[in-house]
Parts: sequence; C-alpha cells; structure tokens
Amino acid sequence: MSELSRPVAVVNLGLQGFCDELRAQGVPAIQVDWRPPAGGDAELIHRLTLLQDARVEAANAATVKRMLESRAVWVDVARALEAIPGLEPHTILHAGPPLAYDEMCEPQRRAIEGAALFEGLIAAPEELRPRLRRREILLRPNYELGSVGAMTGVISPSMPVLVTENVTFGNRTWATFNEGKGNVIWMGAYDEATLERLRWIQDVLGPTVREAVRQSPQGLDVFQVISEGVQMGDEVHARSAACTLLLQRWLVPLLLRTGAPTDKLRSVVEFIGGNNHSFLSLTISACKVAADAGHGIPHATVVTGMSRNGVDFALRVGGAQGWFVAPTAPMDEAIYYSGYSAADAAGDIGDSAIIETAGLGGMVIGAAPSISSFVGGGMRRSREAMETMRALSAGSNPRFAPAAVDHLQPAVGIDLRQVVRLGTTPIIDTGVLHKASGVGQIGTGIARAPLEVFRRALRGFPLPTEVAP
Repeated sequence: MSELSRPVAVVNLGLQGFCDELRAQGVPAIQVDWRPPAGGDAELIHRLTLLQDARVEAANAATVKRMLESRAVWVDVARALEAIPGLEPHTILHAGPPLAYDEMCEPQRRAIEGAALFEGLIAAPEELRPRLRRREILLRPNYELGSVGAMTGVISPSMPVLVTENVTFGNRTWATFNEGKGNVIWMGAYDEATLERLRWIQDVLGPTVREAVRQSPQGLDVFQVISEGVQMGDEVHARSAACTLLLQRWLVPLLLRTGAPTDKLRSVVEFIGGNNHSFLSLTISACKVAADAGHGIPHATVVTGMSRNGVDFALRVGGAQGWFVAPTAPMDEAIYYSGYSAADAAGDIGDSAIIETAGLGGMVIGAAPSISSFVGGGMRRSREAMETMRALSAGSNPRFAPAAVDHLQPAVGIDLRQVVRLGTTPIIDTGVLHKASGVGQIGTGIARAPLEVFRRALRGFPLPTEVAP
C-alpha cells in the first residue's frame, strides 16, 4: 500500500481556515493555536532570549517568596492627613498614574470635585478648576504616597483610612472605608447625601471602628480571612460577601467592648454588613503591602503593581525603576446593566488591580461560582481561566486554592516575559463606570491589562548584561 493511500490526518499550525476546509471534506484535522513569540517582534524576542537567565529566575523566585511570606494585618484607623506620610492639607489623591485634571475621565473628575467639596477646599464646583490652576489644590496618585484606592481611588486629608501593616517586612499602606453603592465618589458620582455620608464616615464610623480595632492587640490577619473567604465563594475583587461576613464576626465583639452608645453601634454594624464591598478596602491594602514587599529585587521580571485611571494603565515590575504607562484597555468584555453597553463606559479604572498582582481576583476566579459568567459561564471555563493565568506567572499560592475547582492553586507573580511571549494579558475583575459625569456604575465583569504596557515594560527593562553584579 502506498503512503498516499493511507488515511490522512492533519495538524494545522496555520490559519484556522485551512483546518476548517479539511474538516468540511471529512479529513481529520487538529488546529494548533500557535503564534510566534512576542508577536514576531525581533527586538522583543531578542530581549526575551537575554532574560532567560538564572539570575532572573532566582530574582523571580525571591520576589514570589516575599509576597507569599507577607502577613497583612489591619492594625488601626486614622485620619488620612495624620496617617499618610507626605500628604498635605490641600492635596487630593486618586487612582492610577498622574494625569492633569482636564485630561481625566468624567467619573474621576466628579469624584475629585466631591472630595474637594467635602473637605471645604471649594464652596461650589465652579471653583475647582481655578484653584487647581493656581495650585491651591494639588492632585497626586495614590501610589506616590503608598496609599491605595478602588475605582476612582480618591482619598482626601480628612477621610479616615484603614491602616494595614505587613508585619513580616514592616511596610504599611492606607485605604478609605468603602462607601457602598449608589451615588458614591469611588464610583464617580455624588450628591448632597453622598457628602453627608462622608461626614458620617468621618465623624462616626471612623472613630468608632478605630476604638474597636484598638481593642484587639493582634489586629485582623487579612489573608487569613481571605483564605476562608475563597472557600465560601469569594474571589475578593468583584465578590467579597463571605469575607465581609467574616469581618463582621470579628469586629462586632470588639465594637461591643468600646462601650459606644447603642444607636451608634447599630448604625456602624448595619453600614458594614449592608455593603458586600466592605472588605474590599482590606483586600487591596493586604495585596499592596505584599506586592510592595516583593518589589525592588534586581533582575526580577515579576509585576509588583498595576493601576489605572480610566485613561492610562500603569505597570510596575520588580527589577525596574519607575512605572510603565500605556492607554488603558476598553471595557468590551464586561457584563452591562440593562440599557448600557461598552459604548457608554469609561476606561478601566482603579488601583484595585493590585489584587490580581498579588494572585487574587481574576487569578482565583474559580473560587466564585456566582461570577463564572465573567469568563463565559460554568466552572470549567473558570478553571481554564485560572490555568491560563498560571501560564503567565512565576508561582502559585496554595493558601488560596479553592475547593470549587479541585483546589487548583491560583497564579501569583505575573511574569513580564510570559505575558509578552504568549501575547496574553492578565484578567482583572472590576466594575464599569459610565463615561458621563454623575451616572456611576453601569456594569461589572473583567478587563484586560493592555498588552502594549507590557511590551513597553520589556523594552525598558534592564537586561542582566546592563546591571552591575
């Protein structure tokens, strides 16, 4: 029998159309999803080759080790001006990389406006731009001062902040209490009721919770709560319902010890328990102190920070100086509320992508069956998404392995090299804000970190031959 008379089976590494034509003619064919490394870019391939170096592997392992060894503890509540080193009375902090006010997206501008009114820095919205031009009010990114904020990420001097310490390595970060849903400045919307709520958070919630936290000599071990929460249906970015209940279980006895009036205690407990995002501020704080602890090891290609402001996406890599910036990704994979679509959305926004940097959120999406629709629905798709993220990363975290996907360990330590080589970027669980002023949240789902920011980071990353031993 000649070879040509034998049945033919084809493995196709080319265009999908070739495989489809063969199958249409009854020829067994397998399509291999093969792409040239780094999209075929010769410069990037050369840099990737040079970064296949034992020093890089050792640095990445050391970075992941520091992140995994970090123990994040909620230790206090304090006024932002008193807690955050370098914060000035006329400064408002925001999410993402630096950006001039007039270049910001509308939700970010609206949040800053609301914070300025709350602080008494302006008496009316029309006063904001003139005061910014005269530098009587300054805007700075959270990451410049070591703080962190979800969505618009606004922190102003009078706001109470949660103080989280990495007791393993000694570094701290600060985040505001989560306001909940509706007209809230973290979602880029406010009205008079919003400002009243902020005053209540300042005058009642902050001081009452501060006294409660100080009743506990050990503080709250945030990662310990998260390790329980991921077994109860949370991935702790888009969904924190279980962790919020665990937080309440820890906090209520401490509140009772403060001797605060019953009506005050009731309002505090109802506020925290009535908002499933109450734990989110602790999650982003814990992930930030862990990622910060891993930053700064020479040669490390592990990502130690991701942050967005609705216009730009900023990326920090452990072995490089500064941040790399590129346009943020469109919100075309999110799930929108009735009547809205991607055409209505502002760009991806918030410092909370630090959660994925530290191996939670989208990295452990299989922990949360209720949001499996974010990646196409069903636990099989959630597991596949987690496995894809593992292919991008330098390590995994056994502490957060959810039973819902057979205890698959989530990825930790996004590796710049792998992202560029494969052309696949991390998924980020997030909310979606309307691009118009004052509307607020219009959807939820996943965003993609833009590939371009990783390509820029690889081009700017110091090669082992460029770094002194």
